[in-house]
Amino acid sequence: MIEPFLWMMLIGFAIATFSVIAFHVIKEMPWHEMEDYCKLRNQKDKSDLFGIIFDLREEMELGAGVLQMVALAIALLSTVAWVSSPTGVSQLPFGRLVTIAGLIAFAMVVTQVWIPRAVAKIAAPAFLYRTWRWWRMVSVVSFPFLVGERFVSQMFARASGQEEDQDAEEEAVEDEILSLASEAQHDGLLESQTVDMIEGIMDLDDFTVVKVMKPRSGVDAMDVSTDWEEMLTFVVKSGRTRIPIFDGNIDNIVGILFAKDLLRESLKKMNKRKSLEKLIRPPMTVLATTQLDTMLRKFLDGRMHMAIVRDEYGGLAGVVTIEDVLEEIVGEIVDETDAEEEVLIRRCGKQAIEVVGRAPIDMINEELATQLPEVDDFTTVAGLLMWELKQLPRPGQQLVVGNVRFEVKEVNRREIRRVRIEVLDINRSESS
Repeated sequence: MIEPFLWMMLIGFAIATFSVIAFHVIKEMPWHEMEDYCKLRNQKDKSDLFGIIFDLREEMELGAGVLQMVALAIALLSTVAWVSSPTGVSQLPFGRLVTIAGLIAFAMVVTQVWIPRAVAKIAAPAFLYRTWRWWRMVSVVSFPFLVGERFVSQMFARASGQEEDQDAEEEAVEDEILSLASEAQHDGLLESQTVDMIEGIMDLDDFTVVKVMKPRSGVDAMDVSTDWEEMLTFVVKSGRTRIPIFDGNIDNIVGILFAKDLLRESLKKMNKRKSLEKLIRPPMTVLATTQLDTMLRKFLDGRMHMAIVRDEYGGLAGVVTIEDVLEEIVGEIVDETDAEEEVLIRRCGKQAIEVVGRAPIDMINEELATQLPEVDDFTTVAGLLMWELKQLPRPGQQLVVGNVRFEVKEVNRREIRRVRIEVLDINRSESS
């Protein structure tokens, strides 16, 4: 007959093993795999099961950790009681006691380290999908420990003179995401344009609308008292689809005129047309200190495409459009109303040209009679330089590929804008 203490020891180790498996699974879970698993297994139920599990991950992780400690404590105390009992193993020879102790230690390594790590690597989504309700219940019971853990963390942070910095945490997460994106690009899983877009999204909260807005001096605006003929002429010449309207002076913006509203009204007879004051729509107004990510949310929530930017004194600082913000993510957006596209290649010598970064490699080869490589990984001059340098170059940086020298003339935060390309005289270079 097995003694009660031995039963308690075995049950304690079993619960501890189960808990440490959950702890490792929740801590090391590839959450995109968990989302796919939930969708596959939960097709009939339209509830967001993955969202529930993901939101509870911290509480469940703490609950599993607490349960593991309690179960191990029970198991160890039961082991001590069993060994110390008159019918236990304390009366055995010393050599056999050492053997038993070694076997118990080995069993703990297997159950507390090897098995949990194996399950976390091989069957993490399946394990958590089938047991999450249990860990949710455990997390509810262990809620006081969660409060205590946060209290102790704050106490240690204050004692060390380091308050928890949310901005630093966000920056660390952004750096990790960019690192993963760069690694995926290097492995061929993501294109460079996709990585640039991810970086652009991350950088939105680092800049204000001042960076992208059209300043006051470049704003095309009309006085509310403008007559119909002048109004039509102004809208046609400006080429704008939305025109700020002011009353008296440009600092007093009273509305936005949509070109489509003006066109619709111009089809009516003169005596039935609305005045400009009745055609305009209420403007969206923001401060110059508004961050770009906040500005994008305002545009989307308000279903607006243009906003008036005010300075600290309430005057007009400029105007910003949703296109201005989106260009920080996807790069320059060119439409049929923009100026004619710049020349891709410009001669600046017998064997030298200056090109824009997006100039195709085959066009360069044809222009200079060179044999620059044309592969699937890149098709443009900028792509070739990024491939060779593995990073965005600085202005003035040079690179020689074969008998061709590249000199970077202009770059911005995301791309190479202009490059000077020169064919080198190999014989002259070798003789010198």
